[in-house]
Amino acid sequence: MSKNKLFFIEAIFLCTLMGCSQAEEGTFMQGDITGINKESGDMEVDVDAWTTVSEKGSSTEPYEIDDAPTSQTIRVSNPEDYEEGEKVQVKVIKNYEEDVWDLDRLTFEVEEVD
Repeated sequence: MSKNKLFFIEAIFLCTLMGCSQAEEGTFMQGDITGINKESGDMEVDVDAWTTVSEKGSSTEPYEIDDAPTSQTIRVSNPEDYEEGEKVQVKVIKNYEEDVWDLDRLTFEVEEVD
């Protein structure tokens, strides 16, 4: 397993252990799109911040992850909807029961931010 994948998995695991109150629970990254492969759907994001939010009411502020990757490649189903240079917030979604973080099975919801 590559060092980048291992670090990402560790960061996501730490995110799930800590959390705060926000409109929506989950693990998020914010940053700028630096590259898009329109054929494969791979999108490279230069990450400004990683945050996680768990059970509502547990805290008033999202927990920011220190030492998380500063760049992450994600796969999206609609790469034609995005442009390089756009600022985005990405929610990491785990749609399976096992207690492992598998980058090949994670999905991502991408929203443009101002």
